[in-house]
Amino acid sequence: MKKFSFRLEKVLRYRKYLETKAQIKLVSTINEYNIIENSIKMIVVKRKELSGECSEEKRKGMDVARYRLYYHFNRKLNDDLEAGDLALKKSEATVILHRTLLKKESVKKKTLDTLKEVQSCRYRDISEKEEQKEMDETAIIRRIRITK
Repeated sequence: MKKFSFRLEKVLRYRKYLETKAQIKLVSTINEYNIIENSIKMIVVKRKELSGECSEEKRKGMDVARYRLYYHFNRKLNDDLEAGDLALKKSEATVILHRTLLKKESVKKKTLDTLKEVQSCRYRDISEKEEQKEMDETAIIRRIRITK
């Protein structure tokens, strides 16, 4: 009895490759998302520290030039925060896109896996039936020889 061979084995391997590639892209976009999120958190912490320092300086009495420095730095941090929020939303959309692509690739691969499993089961059933048929024919031939 010859071994089962799946005609679409190369296509299945290619689908597995595409699924792995989609997983890698998803992980990299999630990492990018986390990096952007961490940078936003750092900006928020800097803003809190700056506002604390500025309020402390105001209590002590601060000159106009120093206040302008705090004001402009705070404004830059606000701009960076807005840009970070936009980048975070864009990155989140990319993550969602790559998740859907990964799901599609997984479905395509799973479909071929299921087809392979079904064909393998059919092949096993047919092989067992043929083997049983051969054994039955061999038994009949022996019986005929013994009775002669």
